[in-house]
Amino acid sequence: MLENNEQARAAALTILEGYEPRATSLLSYQSGGSVIVIGNESAIALCADLESPLSFTGLLTAGEAKTLAGQVVAVKNRSIELQGHLGAFGVTLTDPAGISEKYTADMILDASPQPLINTQLLPAGYLQDEVTAQNIALIKQQLLEMVGEFEKPKYFKYDPSICAHGSNGNTVCTNCVDACPASAISSLIETIQVDPYLCQGGGVCATVCPSGAIQYVYPQLSDSGNQVRQMLQTYRQKGGENPVIVFYVGETLPNDLYAANPTVLPVKVEEIASVGMDLCLSSLAYGASQVVLLANEDAPPLSLQHLNNQLEWLQALLSGLNLNPERVRILPSNETLELLTDLSQFEPALYTMPDNKRAAIFQALDHLYQQVKKSRELISLPAGAPFGSAIIDEKSCTLCMACVGACPGKALQDGSNREMPEVFFIESNCIQCGTCTQTCPEQAISISPRMIFDREKRNRSRVLHQDVPFACISCGKPFAPTSVIQKMNFKLKGHHMFQTARALDRLKMCEDCRVADIVQDPEALNGNFDPLNNGSAKTLS
Repeated sequence: MLENNEQARAAALTILEGYEPRATSLLSYQSGGSVIVIGNESAIALCADLESPLSFTGLLTAGEAKTLAGQVVAVKNRSIELQGHLGAFGVTLTDPAGISEKYTADMILDASPQPLINTQLLPAGYLQDEVTAQNIALIKQQLLEMVGEFEKPKYFKYDPSICAHGSNGNTVCTNCVDACPASAISSLIETIQVDPYLCQGGGVCATVCPSGAIQYVYPQLSDSGNQVRQMLQTYRQKGGENPVIVFYVGETLPNDLYAANPTVLPVKVEEIASVGMDLCLSSLAYGASQVVLLANEDAPPLSLQHLNNQLEWLQALLSGLNLNPERVRILPSNETLELLTDLSQFEPALYTMPDNKRAAIFQALDHLYQQVKKSRELISLPAGAPFGSAIIDEKSCTLCMACVGACPGKALQDGSNREMPEVFFIESNCIQCGTCTQTCPEQAISISPRMIFDREKRNRSRVLHQDVPFACISCGKPFAPTSVIQKMNFKLKGHHMFQTARALDRLKMCEDCRVADIVQDPEALNGNFDPLNNGSAKTLS
């Protein structure tokens, strides 16, 4: 059996040979060699003899710069703000009076005691180190290696039409902004903006995005998923059993993990946090007995924190399917892999992998649900999970449809075209972003994370709230929910423009009849709506 697994693995790994992900657009960095050195007198003095093509401007953090050669500027009591990337850095010095001075360069050598950039993934062209006589030669070499023209892939694609970041001027979902270890994502109130030059391809933004608005495209989800599917198919065809997919970062998988476990099928990825619920669940559906995410020491802690949140939700889904939740786990690179035993087996899926994140998750869950014992149709999920239900308080809701207009996933839908004022809900579309709860003027909506495993019920639309249509008291045409008309009459009864019974009755009329009645009402035409005189026909003297 051991020999069969090794032969099957060798055949399966041929799938990886020559594999090229679909092309994405490329970004170009151009660096001519100009350097801003930020530090004390000693650090700047050591950089004074930088040779062409390197040239430098020194920003002296302490002292007057009188004894230093070259272009050196004393920072003095000014604040320092640093922005940019390789080929396009800018440093702004601002004094207490608000007067600013800006310097630009292709690269930054930050030798200050506290780094000016604290992101876990630093921008290209930024080098932070203490400058000493012992390491200056190495630093100069590193700077020289950053001179020239460089290209990198654009790792992401963004669809603002399904983004849950904000609505109606309110910021709602900040998952990608909070998770990015390169600080490449910023808020535009209702949408986000990604700086492609700061993006390091960490992929955690796509992993935490509940709607799939931001996607990892190098490689694309379908490329990764179909690669895993073909590997597993080949492994089974060659007699292999209990395959374990191990996603890893680096040149090769550690030998003690690879050689000691012939059932391990290694899959190299750019960043471990780019592997989300979609790819992990699909790997299980395609026949993997286990999925392991190997987290090396270089993995940004922020990315791992958010990846662990994803794992918590994923393991809750597996438990709900009566599967061992440890089938998917994160393994620190300094720990030993322990293979699970007595795992239930099921027929592997043969479908191709979609590019849509939520479609991939639901497709995998549907397949697994059909294969395992269906003990539960509905389970609750931990807080923050991107699947769930919404509830409307019928006593508070006026069916204004603000929630419908704001919902990025189209989970809430207007059913008024069926001649009945009502809000419909499709649970499979709900991403639990909270846009509806923040948009509702009556605070009538609440959400709760859960999963309906039955696909038909999950996709079925259901009525959350409906009301009897109110008929115009003049022509009889239905024109608004009854509850809205009742609340309008109650709230406007004391208003100076609605002191007469006739004026109040106009609230019960459709738009056409309301205009016609105003034209026939002498009191309304004369404009005798005097708030100081309680709406009487008297005029101010």
